[in-house]
Amino acid sequence: MDQERIGKWIALLRKEKRLTQEQLAERLGVSNRSVSRWENGRNMPDFSLLWDIARELDVTVPELLNGKRMEKEANVEVLGSVDVLLAWSGREKQSKAKRLGGYFGAGMVCLLLALGQSQFGILSILFPDRADGRLTGTFAVLGIVLELAGFACNRQNALLTRKEIELLSKNAGGVRMRDAQEMLRFAQKYRTTDKKNYRAAFAKVEKELEEGESVIFSAIMEEYSRNEWQMMWHTVLAVTEKRLLIGGERMKGILLPVYETESYLLGDIAKIGRSGSALVIRIPREELKIQAGNADAADQIEKELRKAVGMEHET
Repeated sequence: MDQERIGKWIALLRKEKRLTQEQLAERLGVSNRSVSRWENGRNMPDFSLLWDIARELDVTVPELLNGKRMEKEANVEVLGSVDVLLAWSGREKQSKAKRLGGYFGAGMVCLLLALGQSQFGILSILFPDRADGRLTGTFAVLGIVLELAGFACNRQNALLTRKEIELLSKNAGGVRMRDAQEMLRFAQKYRTTDKKNYRAAFAKVEKELEEGESVIFSAIMEEYSRNEWQMMWHTVLAVTEKRLLIGGERMKGILLPVYETESYLLGDIAKIGRSGSALVIRIPREELKIQAGNADAADQIEKELRKAVGMEHET
């Protein structure tokens, strides 16, 4: 993995998008210095940021790591990038283990010192001018804080498996999914979220799949309306080889949320377009409008949805 080449590639893509380092940093939620270090080849982005960077710069993760656009090049390059990501994931696993060991180890030492001070006054030898109670309390609080920091670190997003990395790396039409978790992971190429509502919506889509039917594209959206009537919230899209599934949350009565899906044959889709940050799908006698959250996400999802349903070159 050529760190310097990747840095120059990030800088070139950023300039093509007419973004300053400050603007890219703001979109990614990092500091200007971080972007500068990537582009100068002094540092690599955190593993968890790769998909966000690729999305902002309009490339795939394999293209980002290979330092060039790949179009329809041999799959071996994509798989090579997957191997790089797995190696990267392993490096982060080691780093995370080191941080965990540091937090838990230091926290345990502080708690043991607090216990030793309360029982035997061992810290009073080192700090004779401090009150016994203050020393005990200080080390006890510090130990608890360090232990909590360790637990917080341990709750960070789990490292990805090869299957999940492949889902995030490939384009529409290149995968086959039947599991709700796989659909959610694929959809996070375009928008990242960990809300249980979307997991529940994809779980409902999974139950609706027929025998032998698999999903080739999925996306996370927001509100969904049909002919301007509000239909669902926390909406998800799933495309199979024969139909479009729209799932999400509906209110049954006043307070009870339920999850449902709607199904439309791909042959009935007359047009796919955009209206601001909304995706607009036209079928006979109906217009489906689904909010994507922002215009950039809507643009990318529209392109990939067109590929998945076979309307890539239609206007």
